[in-house]
Amino acid sequence: MGHRRNDSLWTKWGMLAWAGVAVAGCAPEAVEDAAELGRAERELAVCSFAITTNTYVGADWWGTLVFKNTGTSAMTSPTIAFGVPSGVTCDHDEPGWTHTQSGSTCTYSRTSGLTVGVNASYTFYYSTNSNTSFTATNISVSDPSCGVTEPPVTGLTANQKKVAEALTSIWENDTPTLDYAYSENIQDGRGYTNGRAGFCTGTGDAIQVIQCYNARRSAANGNIMAKYMPGLTTINNRFLSTGQSQPSTSELDVIGNWTADWATSYNNTTTRADFKACQDQVSDQFYYTPAMNEANKWGATSALSKMALYDAFINHGESGVKSLTRATNIALGNTGQVAPAVGYNGITESAWLQRFIEKRRDVLAADSTWVDAIDRIAAYEKLRRRGNWDLSAAVRNDVRARDCWTTTYPFSGYTVRNINADGTWSTPASYTFSCN
Repeated sequence: MGHRRNDSLWTKWGMLAWAGVAVAGCAPEAVEDAAELGRAERELAVCSFAITTNTYVGADWWGTLVFKNTGTSAMTSPTIAFGVPSGVTCDHDEPGWTHTQSGSTCTYSRTSGLTVGVNASYTFYYSTNSNTSFTATNISVSDPSCGVTEPPVTGLTANQKKVAEALTSIWENDTPTLDYAYSENIQDGRGYTNGRAGFCTGTGDAIQVIQCYNARRSAANGNIMAKYMPGLTTINNRFLSTGQSQPSTSELDVIGNWTADWATSYNNTTTRADFKACQDQVSDQFYYTPAMNEANKWGATSALSKMALYDAFINHGESGVKSLTRATNIALGNTGQVAPAVGYNGITESAWLQRFIEKRRDVLAADSTWVDAIDRIAAYEKLRRRGNWDLSAAVRNDVRARDCWTTTYPFSGYTVRNINADGTWSTPASYTFSCN
């Protein structure tokens, strides 16, 4: 059936606002206010904080982070950690601070006490070896006053992740093979939609990919996307200031052939590895890792539950998933949103996942456009009923929503594929639709 990226199937929505970077998925609905969500609070055990400023000015070699203590206790010795683009090194300590760096994560801790009172703000400065402007990612602020931190998040195994990504790729491109070279203006008001996760030029995530790529490879070294950064920045600034997705591509078209250059960047064997790595990095940062965090929060430990949450993040975005988990908990009697939910008052993981799937089904069914993609949710329900919790058995999308529930939902028309436990796949010669 070829590419299925269109208004009815590319229904990722919501706003991702980690680290003060507003990023919205490509979707037919208007996004929420980017600036407001850029200040969304992050919970830290019994205390919380909000990022109100997050800038790095390459011309000045200088970064600024401002966070507000929105918790109920004063911070006494905060630790600040954040991500920088690949290849960038943090290289300066302000008085009272010292830092370490692991990969692309810089962690600053205090050499002396520092009190940040309740509702007070603190301005933190840092420097790196980069003269290219960027926005820090995955910002976290921890402090002894915040109590015990959450346990480390356990994700999927390498093969389980391949299966999860392959299944989601069916919903996006009708093939389990991730399409890194894909680029098209699908006229959905989000500019160009690109790559394995549909990074859009008008919603703040395509620029993350190009920023990463610029850090790995210069224009002189074959990076043909570097020339688009001024145009991307103009579009992104307008997106951030208005909170609205940006349909315009004229800022890019005047520079070159964006879709052809995107495809070439992956198809060229010299640049492919770097371009692919950046798409993987941004996809993990904005979709996979948050999905694993959400699973960890609610006590969903199985690979199946994590896979279902990953697809929901791709499809609905952070705010959409949080609305779904909230509705799931309420439906199970957890009105206080006690976490973890699994194990609370006898709630099993199967019951929690079933309710989550049903709530997501209802969201898709209630929208005249999204209902055309409703069969994607049936695949996860079939896996739940079959008990394929660790994804050790092959996954096949030979199921429609109407097979799982009594309502006669429309047929989405996805090509049936068979995905093996190691991520390899095939197209079965015959099959029978069933939810059991």
